Amino acid sequence: MKQPKILACVVFIAAIIAASTALAQDQEPPPETTMAVAVPVTVDKGPEDALNRGNPRSSIIGYLEAASKFNFEKAAEYLDLRNLPEEANEVGGPELARQLNHVISRSVWLDDYSVSDSPEGAKGDGLPEYRDELLRIKTKKGEVPIWMQRVPRGDGEKIWKVSNRSVALIPDLYEEFSYSAPIEKVRGWFPEDASFLGLEAFKWFIMLIFAVVSWPVFYVIGWLLSRLFSSPEKEMYPLVRKVFTGPITFIAVLVTVSVAISQLGAGAYAQEVMNAHTLSTLAIVWALWAIINLFKKYKQNKLMAQGRPGAAKLLQPMTTLIKLMVFLFGLLFWLNNVGINITTVLAGLGVGGLAVALALQKPIEDMMGALSIFSQAPIRVGDTCKYQNVFGTVEDIGLRTTRVRTLTNTVVSIPNSRLAYSEIENLSFREKIRYWPTIRLRYDTSTAQLKAISQNIRTMLEDTERVYEDPLRVRFTDFDEDAVLLKVHSFLKTTDFPESLEIAEELNYGIMTIVEEAGARFALPSRTLQIEGGIPTT
Repeated sequence: MKQPKILACVVFIAAIIAASTALAQDQEPPPETTMAVAVPVTVDKGPEDALNRGNPRSSIIGYLEAASKFNFEKAAEYLDLRNLPEEANEVGGPELARQLNHVISRSVWLDDYSVSDSPEGAKGDGLPEYRDELLRIKTKKGEVPIWMQRVPRGDGEKIWKVSNRSVALIPDLYEEFSYSAPIEKVRGWFPEDASFLGLEAFKWFIMLIFAVVSWPVFYVIGWLLSRLFSSPEKEMYPLVRKVFTGPITFIAVLVTVSVAISQLGAGAYAQEVMNAHTLSTLAIVWALWAIINLFKKYKQNKLMAQGRPGAAKLLQPMTTLIKLMVFLFGLLFWLNNVGINITTVLAGLGVGGLAVALALQKPIEDMMGALSIFSQAPIRVGDTCKYQNVFGTVEDIGLRTTRVRTLTNTVVSIPNSRLAYSEIENLSFREKIRYWPTIRLRYDTSTAQLKAISQNIRTMLEDTERVYEDPLRVRFTDFDEDAVLLKVHSFLKTTDFPESLEIAEELNYGIMTIVEEAGARFALPSRTLQIEGGIPTT
């Protein structure tokens, strides 16, 4: 697969994921807290009330809780049913409570309740002191405010209910936000109070129908897209198809179901459950894992084509680590959505991570060394190298150690951390192998013999096809304690070490023959003792 297609694939996937997350409402961050001395504070929540209607906030929460349990008799106790128009009176309190819950679930998303928790209501909002605005509902004729109002309870105390001015508008609002005839027909198939996680049974049924119908459609689309970005003849095709027909199809189905829920409406409790984004989080983690697998396979194929199997092998544990990090981030995101304070969790992970890091310091150093070896590639499997006094062929590069098979057929394991930060002589990187013997001749070798030997060795090297013509030098360089020195400097036309030994052997035989034919002899290590006035004794 070509790299532009990979990038286009990733861009398309990112667009799908962004579309799914755009349907979710943003969560407000928890307020910052500061350390302070605990001082008992008494908060005035209003008059004692069995239904907790002493302030606007607790009153609307009580209403929503009762409505989520389909207890509309109780929910009606949170509505001001006094002085209603005749058409509203005819509907009755419980039905008005049900209709209001229906309108709210279809028209707004209650991320938070903006009403005051003071028995006096909100101050400075431009409304009478006995009235607070709960929310605004967008209708075809414009925005309609829904108010909370402070009303007498009948025993001299005042409590908060949904304003009778707002209650009077409920029938008209319900008519605009009511379901179509087919959905109303489906709704009649199920009991009124049948629900799960705050959603009525008929909504679950419709969502299931949407999921069952949309899944094969999106699966076929995903299959077509996989054929567009790849083909069955290519090795990457199974992974590309898995990305499009797996997590991407699942995300598309979730988007479809989310649209269906937004049209059907979800109550406050259902919205609270949905704010956890459980399925969306799982889908995105699944998609990211599939993309990571796809990228890993692509890079492994590329590295194998470059002759770097060790680097390709390292991608497996590296991608596993990245997957684990994606999972942890997804888990923390989900825990935050369900209301768990992840600050404590992160602090615990930090302390635990520090302890693990200290305990695994050496293994981590070796793993980082392996990463350096694979990325910089100073040595590869099969290379002949020299590290300090170790000389041999690299047999395996693992996460912790590199195994080198020496010329004596033993195996030396070297920690990667040492290899990564030390000098390594890689003989396999040579373009040619140097041949540079030092020829030690006796002091009784004549000048004519030295010149003849030097010239004949040069001629032999020039006539040998497996020796480069340049550079090629044979020079009388030095006087040693027990010999005169001829030094050869040349390069062999090979990078294979065993082959170089074979060529060097032939050349060595040739040099010995040249020395013997010249009547000279090689010098042996010895010392000459000169006795003054006598004959030199060796």
